[in-house]
Amino acid sequence: MCVALAGCAANVERPGSAGGNALQVPARAQTSVALVVRAASPELARSADWQALRGAWRDAMAEAAKTAGKQFQYLEAEPQSTPAGSTLVVVQVKDYRYLSTGARYGLGVMTGNAYVNADAAFYVGPGRTPVGQRSYSTSSSAWQGIFSAMTDKQLASISAAMLKDIDGG
Repeated sequence: MCVALAGCAANVERPGSAGGNALQVPARAQTSVALVVRAASPELARSADWQALRGAWRDAMAEAAKTAGKQFQYLEAEPQSTPAGSTLVVVQVKDYRYLSTGARYGLGVMTGNAYVNADAAFYVGPGRTPVGQRSYSTSSSAWQGIFSAMTDKQLASISAAMLKDIDGG
């Protein structure tokens, strides 16, 4: 049970990743990360909170990269190539429910559960050499009450897991 006001950390599930091969990211490409977040469907991209989700993911990865001592760049669109010495992470969000921590505190369990279900493709530069794919999913639980991990904490956990995967895992 979580008792700190900061809330529970989110558990990241990696469907289909059990026993999978580590990403083959060369050491020279582990120090710089670029992120693109896109929707798997036009309906997701038209969601009222889609830009909030993208912004939260940008912020989460920026913080995770800073903590890990990596350079970070957020890209609005997918580039044709990846710069030398960096890893490009292209996230395709398959489904999500965006909930802010404020909504959970204000409305409690009546807000429902936050979740994120996404696939990520990893490329290294120069060029655009694919080094692997991963799936990530998280969810909150009404049983955790106001301390349940909302979208921002879930994205922070997924971002940290992605960086761990880049580092070999």
